[in-house]
Amino acid sequence: MRAALSAVLVALAAGLAPSPASAAQRVETVDVPSSKGYIDLAQTRLNKATKLQANVLLPDGYDDQPGKAWPVMYLLAGVGDNMGAWLDPKKGDARKVLKDFPGIVVMPESGRGYFTDWWRGGSRVGTRWERYYFEELIPAMESRYRIKPGRQHHAIGGLSMGGYGGLLYVGQFPSYFGNAFSLSGLLDLQSSEVVSVLPVDIGSPFTRIWGSPKGPYATSHNPVKMVSNNLGSRVYLSAGDGNASMRVPFNFAAWTSGSVAERSVRVQSLRYAAKAREAGVDVTYSGVSGVHDWPYWRMAFPRLLNWGVFNAPSVPDAAANTSWTYRTMAPQGNAWGYGYKFASAPSAEIVTFTRSGQTLSGVGSGTVTITPGAADADASGNGTKPQCAFTVTLPFTHTLPAGC
Repeated sequence: MRAALSAVLVALAAGLAPSPASAAQRVETVDVPSSKGYIDLAQTRLNKATKLQANVLLPDGYDDQPGKAWPVMYLLAGVGDNMGAWLDPKKGDARKVLKDFPGIVVMPESGRGYFTDWWRGGSRVGTRWERYYFEELIPAMESRYRIKPGRQHHAIGGLSMGGYGGLLYVGQFPSYFGNAFSLSGLLDLQSSEVVSVLPVDIGSPFTRIWGSPKGPYATSHNPVKMVSNNLGSRVYLSAGDGNASMRVPFNFAAWTSGSVAERSVRVQSLRYAAKAREAGVDVTYSGVSGVHDWPYWRMAFPRLLNWGVFNAPSVPDAAANTSWTYRTMAPQGNAWGYGYKFASAPSAEIVTFTRSGQTLSGVGSGTVTITPGAADADASGNGTKPQCAFTVTLPFTHTLPAGC
Protein backbone atom coordinates (compact mmCIF):
# COMPACT_ATOMS: atom_id res chain seq x y z
CA MET A 1 0.00 0.00 0.00
CA ARG A 2 2.78 2.41 0.98
CA ALA A 3 4.65 1.65 -2.27
CA ALA A 4 1.56 2.34 -4.35
CA LEU A 5 0.97 5.66 -2.55
CA SER A 6 4.57 6.69 -3.17
CA ALA A 7 4.16 5.94 -6.88
CA VAL A 8 1.04 8.10 -7.03
CA LEU A 9 2.80 10.99 -5.30
CA VAL A 10 5.76 10.77 -7.68
CA ALA A 11 3.40 10.82 -10.67
CA LEU A 12 1.54 13.84 -9.29
CA ALA A 13 4.81 15.66 -8.64
CA ALA A 14 5.93 15.01 -12.19
CA GLY A 15 2.65 16.36 -13.53
CA LEU A 16 2.89 19.52 -11.45
CA ALA A 17 6.58 20.16 -12.21
CA PRO A 18 7.21 22.95 -14.71
CA SER A 19 8.19 21.88 -18.21
CA PRO A 20 11.87 22.35 -19.07
CA ALA A 21 12.65 25.94 -20.02
CA SER A 22 13.53 26.66 -23.63
CA ALA A 23 17.18 27.15 -24.45
CA ALA A 24 18.24 30.68 -23.53
CA GLN A 25 19.48 33.35 -25.90
CA ARG A 26 23.17 32.75 -26.55
CA VAL A 27 26.14 34.13 -28.49
CA GLU A 28 28.41 32.33 -30.93
CA THR A 29 31.65 33.78 -32.28
CA VAL A 30 32.26 32.59 -35.82
CA ASP A 31 35.41 32.86 -37.94
CA VAL A 32 34.57 34.29 -41.37
CA PRO A 33 37.89 34.58 -43.24
CA SER A 34 38.07 36.12 -46.70
CA SER A 35 38.83 32.98 -48.69
CA LYS A 36 38.36 34.90 -51.96
CA GLY A 37 40.95 37.47 -51.01
CA TYR A 38 38.56 40.41 -50.85
CA ILE A 39 40.01 41.52 -47.51
CA ASP A 40 43.80 41.52 -47.25
CA LEU A 41 44.55 41.99 -43.55
CA ALA A 42 47.98 43.36 -44.43
CA GLN A 43 46.24 46.32 -46.10
CA THR A 44 43.08 46.58 -44.01
CA ARG A 45 42.89 48.31 -40.66
CA LEU A 46 40.86 46.56 -37.96
CA ASN A 47 40.11 47.88 -34.48
CA LYS A 48 41.82 45.72 -31.83
CA ALA A 49 41.08 42.61 -33.87
CA THR A 50 43.43 40.26 -35.69
CA LYS A 51 41.01 38.31 -37.86
CA LEU A 52 37.61 38.48 -39.49
CA GLN A 53 34.87 37.17 -37.24
CA ALA A 54 31.23 37.76 -36.39
CA ASN A 55 29.35 37.57 -33.12
CA VAL A 56 25.96 35.96 -33.62
CA LEU A 57 23.20 36.38 -31.03
CA LEU A 58 20.79 33.46 -31.32
CA PRO A 59 17.25 33.93 -30.00
CA ASP A 60 15.68 32.13 -27.10
CA GLY A 61 14.26 28.91 -28.54
CA TYR A 62 16.63 28.60 -31.49
CA ASP A 63 18.11 25.31 -30.23
CA ASP A 64 14.76 23.89 -29.11
CA GLN A 65 13.09 24.31 -32.51
CA PRO A 66 15.39 22.73 -35.09
CA GLY A 67 12.75 22.95 -37.79
CA LYS A 68 12.14 26.67 -37.41
CA ALA A 69 13.74 29.39 -39.56
CA TRP A 70 14.29 32.86 -38.10
CA PRO A 71 14.55 36.40 -39.48
CA VAL A 72 17.98 38.01 -39.38
CA MET A 73 19.28 41.46 -38.49
CA TYR A 74 22.81 42.57 -39.36
CA LEU A 75 23.97 45.03 -36.70
CA LEU A 76 26.91 47.13 -37.89
CA ALA A 77 29.46 48.98 -35.75
CA GLY A 78 30.91 52.47 -35.94
CA VAL A 79 34.32 53.43 -37.30
CA GLY A 80 36.09 53.24 -33.93
CA ASP A 81 34.67 49.92 -32.79
CA ASN A 82 34.92 46.25 -33.63
CA MET A 83 32.35 43.46 -33.66
CA GLY A 84 32.40 43.26 -29.85
CA ALA A 85 31.01 46.75 -29.32
CA TRP A 86 27.36 45.79 -29.59
CA LEU A 87 27.76 43.15 -26.87
CA ASP A 88 29.82 45.36 -24.55
CA PRO A 89 27.62 46.28 -21.54
CA LYS A 90 29.19 49.75 -21.58
CA LYS A 91 28.32 50.26 -25.25
CA GLY A 92 25.60 48.40 -27.13
CA ASP A 93 24.65 46.03 -24.32
CA ALA A 94 22.87 43.91 -26.95
CA ARG A 95 22.07 41.00 -24.62
CA LYS A 96 19.93 43.33 -22.53
CA VAL A 97 18.61 45.63 -25.26
CA LEU A 98 17.68 42.68 -27.50
CA LYS A 99 16.67 40.29 -24.73
CA ASP A 100 13.36 39.31 -26.38
CA PHE A 101 14.34 39.98 -29.99
CA PRO A 102 12.56 37.46 -32.26
CA GLY A 103 15.42 36.84 -34.67
CA ILE A 104 19.08 36.12 -35.29
CA VAL A 105 21.44 39.08 -34.82
CA VAL A 106 24.72 39.10 -36.76
CA MET A 107 27.38 41.54 -35.51
CA PRO A 108 30.29 41.34 -37.97
CA GLU A 109 33.75 42.85 -38.16
CA SER A 110 34.07 45.93 -40.36
CA GLY A 111 37.29 47.66 -39.33
CA ARG A 112 37.60 51.23 -40.56
CA GLY A 113 36.59 50.36 -44.10
CA TYR A 114 33.27 52.20 -44.30
CA PHE A 115 31.70 49.11 -45.90
CA THR A 116 33.23 50.10 -49.22
CA ASP A 117 35.33 48.42 -51.89
CA TRP A 118 38.18 50.92 -51.66
CA TRP A 119 38.90 52.74 -54.89
CA ARG A 120 42.71 52.69 -54.61
CA GLY A 121 43.27 54.48 -57.89
CA GLY A 122 40.70 52.28 -59.63
CA SER A 123 42.34 48.96 -58.76
CA ARG A 124 39.87 48.14 -55.92
CA VAL A 125 42.19 45.55 -54.39
CA GLY A 126 42.95 44.54 -50.81
CA THR A 127 40.08 46.24 -48.99
CA ARG A 128 36.78 45.22 -50.57
CA TRP A 129 34.16 45.21 -47.85
CA GLU A 130 31.18 45.15 -50.23
CA ARG A 131 32.33 42.01 -51.97
CA TYR A 132 33.34 40.44 -48.64
CA TYR A 133 29.92 41.04 -47.07
CA PHE A 134 27.85 40.09 -50.12
CA GLU A 135 29.85 37.09 -51.36
CA GLU A 136 31.47 35.71 -48.20
CA LEU A 137 29.92 36.89 -44.93
CA ILE A 138 26.23 36.66 -45.84
CA PRO A 139 26.57 33.27 -47.60
CA ALA A 140 28.46 31.97 -44.55
CA MET A 141 25.63 33.03 -42.24
CA GLU A 142 23.04 31.56 -44.62
CA SER A 143 24.79 28.21 -44.67
CA ARG A 144 25.41 28.04 -40.91
CA TYR A 145 22.10 29.30 -39.49
CA ARG A 146 18.43 28.69 -40.18
CA ILE A 147 17.61 32.07 -41.70
CA LYS A 148 14.10 32.69 -42.93
CA PRO A 149 13.98 33.44 -46.67
CA GLY A 150 12.44 36.63 -48.04
CA ARG A 151 13.80 40.19 -48.02
CA GLN A 152 11.03 41.26 -45.63
CA HIS A 153 12.71 39.05 -43.01
CA HIS A 154 16.18 40.56 -43.47
CA ALA A 155 17.32 43.87 -41.95
CA ILE A 156 20.63 45.72 -41.87
CA GLY A 157 21.89 48.86 -40.18
CA GLY A 158 23.77 50.27 -37.26
CA LEU A 159 25.20 53.43 -35.82
CA SER A 160 27.39 56.11 -37.38
CA MET A 161 29.51 54.22 -39.96
CA GLY A 162 27.14 51.28 -39.48
CA GLY A 163 24.12 53.44 -40.32
CA TYR A 164 25.85 54.50 -43.52
CA GLY A 165 26.60 50.85 -44.30
CA GLY A 166 22.99 49.82 -43.77
CA LEU A 167 21.62 52.34 -46.26
CA LEU A 168 24.39 51.58 -48.77
CA TYR A 169 23.87 47.82 -48.62
CA VAL A 170 20.07 47.79 -48.76
CA GLY A 171 20.38 49.63 -52.07
CA GLN A 172 23.11 47.44 -53.52
CA PHE A 173 21.54 44.13 -52.43
CA PRO A 174 17.76 44.72 -52.64
CA SER A 175 16.94 41.09 -53.38
CA TYR A 176 18.21 40.18 -49.90
CA PHE A 177 17.59 43.19 -47.65
CA GLY A 178 14.15 44.76 -47.44
CA ASN A 179 14.70 46.80 -44.24
CA ALA A 180 17.49 49.20 -43.30
CA PHE A 181 18.15 51.57 -40.42
CA SER A 182 20.59 54.30 -39.50
CA LEU A 183 21.30 55.62 -36.02
CA SER A 184 23.34 58.80 -36.44
CA GLY A 185 24.63 57.71 -39.84
CA LEU A 186 26.73 59.96 -42.07
CA LEU A 187 24.43 59.81 -45.08
CA ASP A 188 25.76 62.54 -47.37
CA LEU A 189 29.20 61.25 -48.22
CA GLN A 190 30.03 64.19 -50.48
CA SER A 191 29.11 66.99 -48.08
CA SER A 192 32.02 69.31 -47.34
CA GLU A 193 32.21 68.43 -43.64
CA VAL A 194 32.34 64.69 -44.36
CA VAL A 195 34.99 65.07 -47.05
CA SER A 196 37.20 67.11 -44.72
CA VAL A 197 36.66 65.31 -41.38
CA LEU A 198 35.94 61.66 -42.18
CA PRO A 199 39.44 60.81 -43.45
CA VAL A 200 40.81 61.79 -40.04
CA ASP A 201 38.55 59.22 -38.34
CA ILE A 202 39.32 56.51 -40.88
CA GLY A 203 43.04 57.23 -41.11
CA SER A 204 43.11 57.26 -44.93
CA PRO A 205 42.60 59.94 -47.59
CA PHE A 206 39.11 60.26 -49.04
CA THR A 207 40.47 59.68 -52.54
CA ARG A 208 41.96 56.30 -51.56
CA ILE A 209 38.53 55.05 -50.49
CA TRP A 210 36.07 56.76 -52.86
CA GLY A 211 38.17 58.54 -55.48
CA SER A 212 37.46 62.19 -56.23
CA PRO A 213 34.86 63.69 -53.85
CA LYS A 214 32.94 64.88 -56.92
CA GLY A 215 33.55 61.75 -58.96
CA PRO A 216 31.10 59.00 -59.94
CA TYR A 217 32.51 56.39 -57.54
CA ALA A 218 31.90 58.67 -54.55
CA THR A 219 28.42 59.45 -55.87
CA SER A 220 27.63 55.75 -56.26
CA HIS A 221 28.46 55.29 -52.55
CA ASN A 222 26.53 58.34 -51.34
CA PRO A 223 23.15 57.30 -49.87
CA VAL A 224 21.67 60.76 -50.47
CA LYS A 225 22.49 60.49 -54.19
CA MET A 226 21.33 56.86 -54.47
CA VAL A 227 17.85 57.01 -52.93
CA SER A 228 16.27 55.49 -56.06
CA ASN A 229 17.98 52.18 -55.18
CA ASN A 230 16.01 52.07 -51.94
CA LEU A 231 12.60 52.29 -53.55
CA GLY A 232 10.81 49.17 -52.40
CA SER A 233 12.67 48.95 -49.08
CA ARG A 234 11.76 50.27 -45.65
CA VAL A 235 14.17 52.75 -44.06
CA TYR A 236 14.38 54.07 -40.50
CA LEU A 237 16.53 57.08 -39.54
CA SER A 238 17.37 58.44 -36.11
CA ALA A 239 19.51 61.46 -35.31
CA GLY A 240 20.17 63.59 -32.26
CA ASP A 241 20.01 67.37 -31.91
CA GLY A 242 23.57 67.81 -30.61
CA ASN A 243 22.48 68.58 -27.05
CA ALA A 244 23.99 66.47 -24.28
CA SER A 245 21.83 65.28 -21.41
CA MET A 246 22.69 65.95 -17.79
CA ARG A 247 21.33 62.46 -17.03
CA VAL A 248 24.23 60.91 -18.96
CA PRO A 249 27.72 60.81 -17.36
CA PHE A 250 29.99 63.57 -18.64
CA ASN A 251 32.16 62.67 -21.62
CA PHE A 252 34.34 65.52 -22.92
CA ALA A 253 34.66 64.14 -26.47
CA ALA A 254 30.95 63.43 -26.72
CA TRP A 255 29.98 66.87 -25.40
CA THR A 256 32.32 68.67 -27.82
CA SER A 257 33.16 66.91 -31.09
CA GLY A 258 30.28 64.48 -30.55
CA SER A 259 27.87 67.38 -30.34
CA VAL A 260 29.18 68.92 -33.57
CA ALA A 261 29.11 65.55 -35.35
CA GLU A 262 25.51 64.86 -34.32
CA ARG A 263 24.29 68.22 -35.57
CA SER A 264 25.81 67.40 -38.94
CA VAL A 265 24.28 63.92 -38.81
CA ARG A 266 20.83 65.42 -38.22
CA VAL A 267 21.15 67.71 -41.26
CA GLN A 268 22.26 64.78 -43.42
CA SER A 269 19.51 62.49 -42.12
CA LEU A 270 16.83 65.09 -42.83
CA ARG A 271 18.33 65.65 -46.28
CA TYR A 272 18.18 61.93 -47.00
CA ALA A 273 14.62 61.66 -45.66
CA ALA A 274 13.42 64.52 -47.88
CA LYS A 275 14.98 63.06 -51.03
CA ALA A 276 13.80 59.55 -50.18
CA ARG A 277 10.20 60.66 -49.65
CA GLU A 278 10.31 62.60 -52.89
CA ALA A 279 11.41 59.39 -54.66
CA GLY A 280 8.66 57.35 -53.00
CA VAL A 281 10.80 55.45 -50.48
CA ASP A 282 9.08 54.21 -47.32
CA VAL A 283 11.18 56.18 -44.81
CA THR A 284 10.60 56.97 -41.13
CA TYR A 285 12.59 59.71 -39.41
CA SER A 286 12.88 59.96 -35.63
CA GLY A 287 14.52 63.05 -34.20
CA VAL A 288 15.83 62.62 -30.68
CA SER A 289 17.83 64.60 -28.16
CA GLY A 290 21.50 63.72 -27.78
CA VAL A 291 25.02 63.64 -29.15
CA HIS A 292 27.21 61.17 -31.02
CA ASP A 293 27.79 58.64 -28.23
CA TRP A 294 26.74 55.18 -27.08
CA PRO A 295 24.38 56.12 -24.21
CA TYR A 296 22.17 58.01 -26.65
CA TRP A 297 22.18 55.19 -29.21
CA ARG A 298 21.08 52.74 -26.51
CA MET A 299 18.22 55.06 -25.62
CA ALA A 300 17.24 55.39 -29.28
CA PHE A 301 17.24 51.65 -29.95
CA PRO A 302 13.78 50.88 -28.43
CA ARG A 303 12.22 53.29 -30.93
CA LEU A 304 13.83 51.34 -33.75
CA LEU A 305 12.46 48.09 -32.35
CA ASN A 306 8.99 49.63 -32.08
CA TRP A 307 9.25 50.56 -35.76
CA GLY A 308 9.57 46.84 -36.45
CA VAL A 309 12.72 45.85 -38.31
CA PHE A 310 11.03 42.92 -40.07
CA ASN A 311 7.81 44.48 -41.33
CA ALA A 312 7.14 43.48 -44.93
CA PRO A 313 8.26 45.95 -47.61
CA SER A 314 5.58 47.68 -49.63
CA VAL A 315 6.45 45.92 -52.91
CA PRO A 316 6.66 42.23 -53.88
CA ASP A 317 9.78 40.20 -53.33
CA ALA A 318 12.54 40.29 -55.93
CA ALA A 319 11.18 37.61 -58.27
CA ALA A 320 7.80 39.33 -58.56
CA ASN A 321 9.06 42.91 -58.87
CA THR A 322 8.75 44.06 -62.47
CA SER A 323 9.28 47.79 -61.95
CA TRP A 324 12.58 49.05 -60.55
CA THR A 325 15.72 51.14 -61.06
CA TYR A 326 19.11 49.97 -59.85
CA ARG A 327 22.29 52.08 -60.03
CA THR A 328 25.77 50.72 -59.38
CA MET A 329 29.49 50.72 -60.06
CA ALA A 330 30.02 47.24 -58.61
CA PRO A 331 31.81 44.67 -60.83
CA GLN A 332 29.04 42.11 -60.21
CA GLY A 333 25.94 41.70 -58.14
CA ASN A 334 22.22 41.03 -57.95
CA ALA A 335 19.75 43.59 -59.29
CA TRP A 336 16.34 42.39 -58.10
CA GLY A 337 16.96 38.78 -59.13
CA TYR A 338 19.09 39.55 -62.18
CA GLY A 339 22.71 38.55 -61.78
CA TYR A 340 25.11 40.88 -63.56
CA LYS A 341 28.84 40.67 -64.31
CA PHE A 342 30.82 43.39 -66.06
CA ALA A 343 33.74 42.48 -68.28
CA SER A 344 35.55 45.32 -66.48
CA ALA A 345 34.24 47.04 -63.38
CA PRO A 346 32.62 50.41 -64.21
CA SER A 347 35.10 53.19 -63.60
CA ALA A 348 33.97 56.29 -65.49
CA GLU A 349 30.26 56.50 -64.71
CA ILE A 350 27.41 54.97 -62.75
CA VAL A 351 25.51 52.27 -64.62
CA THR A 352 21.71 52.33 -64.37
CA PHE A 353 19.60 49.23 -64.93
CA THR A 354 15.84 49.67 -65.27
CA ARG A 355 13.09 47.10 -65.53
CA SER A 356 9.60 47.97 -66.77
CA GLY A 357 7.44 44.92 -67.30
CA GLN A 358 9.29 42.60 -69.67
CA THR A 359 11.75 45.28 -70.79
CA LEU A 360 15.20 45.52 -69.19
CA SER A 361 17.42 48.45 -70.16
CA GLY A 362 20.83 49.72 -69.19
CA VAL A 363 22.48 53.13 -69.40
CA GLY A 364 26.19 53.74 -69.02
CA SER A 365 29.24 52.15 -70.58
CA GLY A 366 30.93 48.76 -70.65
CA THR A 367 30.01 45.19 -71.47
CA VAL A 368 27.85 43.20 -69.09
CA THR A 369 26.48 39.67 -68.89
CA ILE A 370 23.05 39.40 -67.29
CA THR A 371 21.65 36.10 -66.03
CA PRO A 372 18.08 36.05 -64.68
CA GLY A 373 17.01 33.92 -61.76
CA ALA A 374 19.66 34.97 -59.25
CA ALA A 375 18.82 33.57 -55.83
CA ASP A 376 17.89 36.26 -53.30
CA ALA A 377 21.08 35.72 -51.27
CA ASP A 378 23.43 35.37 -54.29
CA ALA A 379 25.40 38.51 -55.18
CA SER A 380 28.04 36.71 -57.26
CA GLY A 381 26.48 37.80 -60.54
CA ASN A 382 25.24 34.32 -61.37
CA GLY A 383 21.66 33.25 -62.06
CA THR A 384 19.68 30.05 -62.25
CA LYS A 385 18.36 30.62 -65.78
CA PRO A 386 21.37 30.39 -68.13
CA GLN A 387 18.99 29.88 -71.05
CA CYS A 388 17.85 33.47 -70.48
CA ALA A 389 21.34 34.97 -70.13
CA PHE A 390 22.63 37.60 -72.55
CA THR A 391 25.76 39.69 -72.99
CA VAL A 392 25.43 43.27 -74.24
CA THR A 393 27.34 46.52 -74.56
CA LEU A 394 25.75 49.46 -72.82
CA PRO A 395 23.52 51.27 -73.47
CA PHE A 396 20.93 48.60 -74.30
CA THR A 397 17.26 47.72 -74.30
CA HIS A 398 16.32 44.05 -74.08
CA THR A 399 12.94 42.35 -74.15
CA LEU A 400 12.81 39.55 -71.61
CA PRO A 401 11.22 36.33 -72.91
CA ALA A 402 8.34 34.90 -70.88
CA GLY A 403 9.68 33.09 -67.83
CA CYS A 404 12.86 35.19 -67.70
